Formats: sequence, C-alpha cells, structure tokens
Amino acid sequence: MLSNPITPKPLRDLHGRGMNTLSEVYQLPADPVEFDTASQRLNLQHRIWLKLMKGPVPFSDQVLDDLLRQREGYEPAILDLGRGSGIWSIEMAERFPHAKVVGFDLVETQPPALPNNCTFFTGDLTRGLQPLYDQFDLVHLRLVMCHVSAFDFFLLEVSELEQIKGKEAKKAALKEAVGCLRPGGIIVILDHDERFTDENKQPLRPAKDGVDADNSQRSWCTRFWKEVFERTDDGDITDGEYVRSCFAEDPKIDTDSIRHEIFYMPMGWDGGDPVEGAEIGKMSFINFWVRGALLEVLDSKMTRLPKDIHRALKPAFLARGVAPEIIDDWVSKADQEISGTPKRFFSPIRGTWARRL
Repeated sequence: MLSNPITPKPLRDLHGRGMNTLSEVYQLPADPVEFDTASQRLNLQHRIWLKLMKGPVPFSDQVLDDLLRQREGYEPAILDLGRGSGIWSIEMAERFPHAKVVGFDLVETQPPALPNNCTFFTGDLTRGLQPLYDQFDLVHLRLVMCHVSAFDFFLLEVSELEQIKGKEAKKAALKEAVGCLRPGGIIVILDHDERFTDENKQPLRPAKDGVDADNSQRSWCTRFWKEVFERTDDGDITDGEYVRSCFAEDPKIDTDSIRHEIFYMPMGWDGGDPVEGAEIGKMSFINFWVRGALLEVLDSKMTRLPKDIHRALKPAFLARGVAPEIIDDWVSKADQEISGTPKRFFSPIRGTWARRL
C-alpha cells in the first residue's frame, strides 16, 4: 500500500494553461482556474450521475451494501481511480465509515476536510498500480478510460520504458485496475458513450465537413468528441463496448459476472421522464454547454462556471497543431446544435462492471 501521497512537480505550461506533469494523456488543464471550474463541473456531474443511476454505482444498493458490509476482523476497502474533485470518494467514506477509501488522481487536491477513513494519493494509472494490487473490494473509474491513450511498461531486462498506445493501452490500464481487486471484488467503469443519440436513443455518427454534407442523422457533438480522442472510425465501436471485451478476455475476471447498462442523460430537456428528467436535463445542459452559467439555481454553494469543457480542451488541440479557427468552428457548431436548434439529444453514459475471481 502507498504510505504517503506523491508530491507532484509544478504544472507545465501548454498554450497559457497549466497542465499536470505526470501524464500528457489527460487533455484538460490542471491549473487553479480550471480546477475551481472543474470542481464545480465534476460535482454537478456527480449529482447528475447519482440521479441517473439512482445511486453511486450502476448496480443495486443491496449488492453494494453486501460487498462493503462490516465484518469482524475485516476492513472493506474502496479505490476511486481518477477521483477528480474527490466528491465520490468522500461520500463513499461517509456512507461506509468502517471502510477504507483511497482516492487516486493525476492532480494533487486536498479538500478542507476529509473523513478519517479517506485518503488521497497522486499518481498515474498508466505507469502501473503494483503498490495497490489485491487490496480493494470495490474499484471505481469514472471518466477515466476515455482519456487513456498510452500506457508505459517498464522492461526490467533492459531497464527501459516501452509505451503502447490506442486500444491496447486501454486494455493494459484495465488490467492494472482489475489487479487492485481482492478476490470477489467488483470493478466499475463509467464513461460517456462517444456517440450522442437522438430523442429515440438512436446513435448519431460524427458530422462531416462540407456545405453539401448530409448531417441530418449525424452530430457535431459526436464529432467534437471524436476529435478530442482522435478516433479514426465513424463511431461504430465505443470504448464501453471495448471494455466489455477486455473483461471477457481477462483471466482474473468472472466472465459470468460481467454486466453493463446504458443511462441516457437528456441535454436540456426532460428526456421523457416527468419526475427527474427536467432537473437532469437542466443540470446536464449547464454542466456541458453553458458558458458563464449561474449555478446558484441548483446549489447555493456554487457560483459560476466560467468556461465550458469545450473551451478547456482548446490547449490540447492547439498542441496537436489544430488551427484555432478549426477548433472554434467545432465548438460553435456543437454549441449551436445543442442550444440553437429544436433537436433533442441524449448523452449516453455506459456503466460496465464485473467481479474478480
């Protein structure tokens, strides 16, 4: 087990924004401006996901409570890989005060107060998690796998790092996360599906360039995220589907336990749910698209969201050599699609989970 948090190096500059120094894979800034914004965004996002899943995980409270039940001579343990603002870690520590909770992230964050049973550590999943192997009953990754595009292996025989990229990097990262489970433990992967859907929940492929392009069944929102993650296909296979296939191939996973579910987050409308839909739709619209939106209508503790996530990703695009006017065009078209047309969209959230043998 790690004994102390790792002290990160100063942030590196990328086109005027501060980025974490542990990994170049994660594309959002980590400077104070972004973290203040991201904390509000991630906390709001957390509330949306709680409502969609009706709890902190995509499976039932009964299964969760049994997994982490208090037992004599046994301390249940929870690992939150990619903890973000830390809100999920903290709430799980409060719900299960007899359990040990570890929040792990690229960026060092320390809220004013943590529960006594909760600890934050800084590190990079893509460099391996050997110090955390075989120690946790629940391993949780939310919006992590979508960012994994490279993984570093240390080759003992030559004392050098070898990097793998693409889908194989995601598979390697998943294997590391599974390795942190105790036998019988559950791993949970939660990510946005890269494909937005129409109001009938039919996937919308990435929009195409050109004045003559037929984008009636395509989406600029899907296109934006395709560009973020440098996808080369036309949206046929999502990361969520790939996660399931990786679990099925992992010898440590009980293949009969693999489950998945898609939760549909309405963007700015009620999604056909007269009970929770309107509030979820409003929160999701603010979370992703509104620039300078007042969040006080949702939570008196929140102030303003000064930048939406699109604009926070601009430095990463610039670093790749994408022209500023092209980035602005993608952002403008995605914004227009959500707020300037009568189209109704869902942003699907895919949950995949399984037990370790």
